[in-house]
Amino acid sequence: MKKKSNKITIPEAAECLGVSKATVTYWARTGHFKAERENDKWVIDKKSLQEFKDSQFM
Repeated sequence: MKKKSNKITIPEAAECLGVSKATVTYWARTGHFKAERENDKWVIDKKSLQEFKDSQFM
């Protein structure tokens, strides 16, 4: 059984927020939400992204 991931990719986050992948990458690098590099790709914590979307972004 595959464990449900609590992480989202840059393209998925960009689509969710309605912004470019470059913008999400910039926000990830500057600490606007919890994000880390895994296998040469950024992954973002879904809960942290939702909190960012609810409070600061919108």
